[in-house]
Amino acid sequence: MEYILACISIEDNPTRLCLIAAVVILLFNCLWAFLDRLLLPWQTKRLLKKWKIEVKNLRVLPLLTQLKELAVNLSGTISYGAPAVTDIFPNGISSARLLALAAAIEKGIDHPVAEAIVEEACVRGLALPDVSASNPVPGKGVEALMNRQSLSLGSAAFLQEQNIDIPAELFTKADQLAYKGQIIVFVAIGKFCRGFITLHDKLKRSVPGDISFLREMGIKTTILTGANRSTAKSYSRPSTIDQIRSELDSMGKAKELLLMQTGGQVIGAAGRTMKFEGAIKSAQLSFALEYADEAVKTMADVLIHTNSLGTIATAKGICRVAEGKKKTGRLICIACNLLVILSVVFLLNLASLPAYGSLLPILLGVFAAILLIMNQIPLQY
Repeated sequence: MEYILACISIEDNPTRLCLIAAVVILLFNCLWAFLDRLLLPWQTKRLLKKWKIEVKNLRVLPLLTQLKELAVNLSGTISYGAPAVTDIFPNGISSARLLALAAAIEKGIDHPVAEAIVEEACVRGLALPDVSASNPVPGKGVEALMNRQSLSLGSAAFLQEQNIDIPAELFTKADQLAYKGQIIVFVAIGKFCRGFITLHDKLKRSVPGDISFLREMGIKTTILTGANRSTAKSYSRPSTIDQIRSELDSMGKAKELLLMQTGGQVIGAAGRTMKFEGAIKSAQLSFALEYADEAVKTMADVLIHTNSLGTIATAKGICRVAEGKKKTGRLICIACNLLVILSVVFLLNLASLPAYGSLLPILLGVFAAILLIMNQIPLQY
């Protein structure tokens, strides 16, 4: 003990005082760097995992703090992604024939609407006609051939692109049903629209609360979907989604997301299926919800192990708490450095240096270190 006191004694030795102060500043800054650069990010990642949020790379933590808008897919994210046929509206043929044609066109296509139509035809025990050269057009519909005659199935816009005329009364009826939340699938033989099939996909119960929580955390939400605007609006009203971008294919979703990012804000994208691939690849920050396709999970920056969009707001909240601790730690570090330097200046301006005046910068460093550790540990939310 006497040896230690002798080492830190600075009576009439300003060089030793400056050296001790420099060591105190160096050790304190090393402690701050360790807590700030290594321990705090590790704590943040660990706390996120506790809330079922898995971050693949620590570089996304600052982006989570700055997240301002979230683009989401409609099917499987806002709705359950399990549509069911609700009605059939034929035009010039029977309901059974229209459904059988639609099922034959959609057979083998990996899409919730296609699977629902095929399942309904099977439940009704319908015989499906032979259809060849089925060609899906992402975000729009399907083209096929039957006995050298063209078949088309999909949105109204898709049929109109092929110069297929939809009778006004049929179009009006479809639009009314779309406004009520029905998914509309038109079917055409050659250049004649033979009716449409309606399906419905329920809104997730948790969505209105999730959107409200996101808004509280300063995150706006936008739907990017291939559905028509009326159908998309029927989901946006009860869910209180901020904006809608409808009738988009995968490339269109990617372009919309790039446009959203031109304002300089951090925009995220959250989805479950490969239909949202373009948006996920284009986003600065991408999220894969639970039960997402493996390809989506591979691309995403953050894995959300729940079906709730509100978990993304929780992720931002945790990162904001960590950012607050980071800023406080930086202020403590600056204050400690200044106080230690000022204590040295004060001691050097005395008529003579006290023997153990070096205890002043040491005690300041210890006190600041305790404050810094108490600030950084533990990280809670």
